[in-house]
Amino acid sequence: ADYDNDGDTDIFVLNDVARNYLWENDGHGKFREVSIERGLAFDAHGRYLASMGVDCADYDNDGWLDFFQTSYSDQQPALYHNSGHGYFDEVASQAIPGGSLLPYINWGTHFVDFDNDGWADLFVANGNTQDNLGKYSARESYEAPNTVLWNKGDGKFIDISERAGDGLAPRYSSRGSAADDLDNDGRPDVVVLNARSLPTVIRNESPQAGRHWIQLELRGTSSSRDAVGAHVYVTAGGITQLREVHSGRSYQGHCGSRLHFGLGSAARIDTVEVRWLGGKTERFAHLPADQRVLVIEGAGAVQPLPEQ
Repeated sequence: ADYDNDGDTDIFVLNDVARNYLWENDGHGKFREVSIERGLAFDAHGRYLASMGVDCADYDNDGWLDFFQTSYSDQQPALYHNSGHGYFDEVASQAIPGGSLLPYINWGTHFVDFDNDGWADLFVANGNTQDNLGKYSARESYEAPNTVLWNKGDGKFIDISERAGDGLAPRYSSRGSAADDLDNDGRPDVVVLNARSLPTVIRNESPQAGRHWIQLELRGTSSSRDAVGAHVYVTAGGITQLREVHSGRSYQGHCGSRLHFGLGSAARIDTVEVRWLGGKTERFAHLPADQRVLVIEGAGAVQPLPEQ
């Protein structure tokens, strides 16, 4: 993830029961470990976590990538807010109140705009490792509910799992997860890997009235074909959103390469700006919403993406 917006890819590494590492790319083939000075080594209390999964996105639409890190039971996950120019504040206790994730081990996680309002929500896959846990703990069990945290758009999230539909009702000991628009209806779905059980497919049926979206798939020519590391900025309805193309996300999962942007009530997109890894920038203006498009580096125009 290019956390400092300097045009090259840095490396954020979670460690189990040890501090995190952030390897900063100097742009000349060398990396420097800077997690402590950047604020990503520990949680807000100066403690390392039993790290499990991680995802990054610009959840507050300020133009800087943030990180969410899942952890063990009785440990609050970490939400690292990028305050700009590469420095982070760990804000989970303020941004995710209530402690609903504490009873479970949290594994796979994704920033996903489930309701297409223009703000990235969070999905967290939960499950414990001891299958007899319920025999000696009144509040814990091997199986656990998964969690959806709705982004309010003010820097805070609300746990809406209990009212998010029957897709969140099954309880398994979940591990990995992946999010993508499986049925191409403009609403990202989730697939969850469960220990000792079949996977769960959670179809997104969020109301779409008045909500719009766009999905972009990038194909590099002079940069890498999969466009890993490219930044895409979509401006619509007075909001600019940032997404980055990744080659792996979460825990035991990957979400594919299509970038999904919820647009709220905006039926047209003012601009799409693609900053390819390597420095080239392309801009496209006045695109209609509710479509999937392919962006080929250097082609000069977007084209409809064939149905998958």
